Amino acid sequence: MTADQSGKTPDRLIAVDLDGTLMAPDNSVSAENIAAIEQAIGLGVTVVIVTGRPYVAADMVARKLGLPAVPLVAFNGAVIRWPNNGEMLRSFCVPADLAEEVVEQCMRDEVHLHYYLADEMYVTAYNKWVRIYCERNEMSYQVVPDMREFAGRQPVKLLGVAEPERIVQLFQQYQERWHDRLYVTRSMPEYVEFLSPQVSKGIALDWLIDFYGIERNDTMAIGDSLNDVPMLERAGHPVAMPDSVEEFKRLAEFIPPEQRTGVAAAIDWFLELP
Repeated sequence: MTADQSGKTPDRLIAVDLDGTLMAPDNSVSAENIAAIEQAIGLGVTVVIVTGRPYVAADMVARKLGLPAVPLVAFNGAVIRWPNNGEMLRSFCVPADLAEEVVEQCMRDEVHLHYYLADEMYVTAYNKWVRIYCERNEMSYQVVPDMREFAGRQPVKLLGVAEPERIVQLFQQYQERWHDRLYVTRSMPEYVEFLSPQVSKGIALDWLIDFYGIERNDTMAIGDSLNDVPMLERAGHPVAMPDSVEEFKRLAEFIPPEQRTGVAAAIDWFLELP
């Protein structure tokens, strides 16, 4: 088994999504969830953040929660890195030619686009989508006049933003267009995300299992959205949040009774705590 940076070798692992799972819309984490995570860590369990957020945003949450030094999974698994700007453990970017295709298509569809180079986020204009995103993720941004200026670059992720009903219409088209050339997913109703086909939260969970040498049956994954599906499908014990759609809940072995304290309830269930 592999030790983490504290020198401990865990025998169980919990992979937890942030938005809609651990965190409320205002970025708060309930006292019950915090206490349950601390209890799990005290029992020798490794708790790993697995999020679609950028690495800097995930690292900020980990510091606020006081999590031990374990790998952080960011950008839906495109980045796995030690906290505090530590060593990069795994990284995959969108190929340059495909990134150019996404930029052109989003321009034609009039979909607002976020372009991520490492942890820098670029937009063509400040609007309500940028404001909401930056408030949610506590991120900054840079404005560029035209995303086509990035031709030849390899972003870690591209994120299209529009009204949820438009994203529903476009999502299937984008999945069909890029098929196995890109991983196209959703984490919020207003988002569509484009990543390397070598990326998903499920692939990240597989990497963590191998990294720590943990049995799959000793893992639990907690999530609420489409981008969490691969992770729940690969976890020994999948948990879906109560506010998830019904199709998502069918993947779950356990559904907490309440959203606000759902992570705490899931941890109690997984560890068979009273």
